[in-house]
Amino acid sequence: MFRRGGRVRAIRPSGLDVALAHALTDPVTNALAGARLQEVGRSAAVSQEFSLAGDEQRPEGLLWHGVNVSPLSATGLALGEFGRHLAARNRRSSSVVGARAAVEKLWESLSADWARDVREYRWSQPLLMADETAHLVTSELRAAVPGEESMVFPAAVAMFREEVGVDPMLGDGGRSYRARVEGLIHHGRTYVVIEDGVVLFKADVGALFGPVAQIHGVWVRPDHRGRGIGRTAMAELVRQVRRDHAPQVSLYVNDFNEAARRAYAAAGFRQVGELSTILF
Repeated sequence: MFRRGGRVRAIRPSGLDVALAHALTDPVTNALAGARLQEVGRSAAVSQEFSLAGDEQRPEGLLWHGVNVSPLSATGLALGEFGRHLAARNRRSSSVVGARAAVEKLWESLSADWARDVREYRWSQPLLMADETAHLVTSELRAAVPGEESMVFPAAVAMFREEVGVDPMLGDGGRSYRARVEGLIHHGRTYVVIEDGVVLFKADVGALFGPVAQIHGVWVRPDHRGRGIGRTAMAELVRQVRRDHAPQVSLYVNDFNEAARRAYAAAGFRQVGELSTILF
């Protein structure tokens, strides 16, 4: 937790409404961190994971410093202050993620001490939003239901290994990751195409914040890639997520993943911003 006093201070439960209002000035960019702020905001954990710069009633920026480091709608001055505070403390996050310009500014303060631990820089991650056009598609996509965890979990592990570059089974034997997968299914936030008991396509509503549902964990079984399943499933996913969760559907993708970018474009997604992720 950042100490009180000065311009950087911990967010308190009593200040949650102001903090949420600030984050909601850009719910698409702030979806991941904003969803976490909303989740822990009424508990003491909010002060352990979130700080603000400036006046508590008129913040100049917020910072999530939990499992990820992520700035939310922060001015250049606030980003400089956040960076200096983080640099003075031991890193406990697995990534830095946020709007590219904000991450680049934070990294000016953090790189001297944190760069040696970096696994990968993903500087350009187009932030996409589904357009408003209804796409008529034929897809067997549906929400996964409780009882299907044993089918979905191997696909989720394969996705995580491929996308993040680490094995979620390490450490605790996959218990925490399995709990995450089960929780998403329980809340109707995992969507799948299953054929003969095998998951061919999977995607999650990884973050819900205000009017925005952010899609995470998109995966197509390798031996079914190149057949159009991802494109048609994504178009149907947008329709179902709007129906079930939120009117605005977004995601972000690595700039080098050309196949995924083509599939998202064909499904009606357009770029509205650019994020960056630094992985440790």
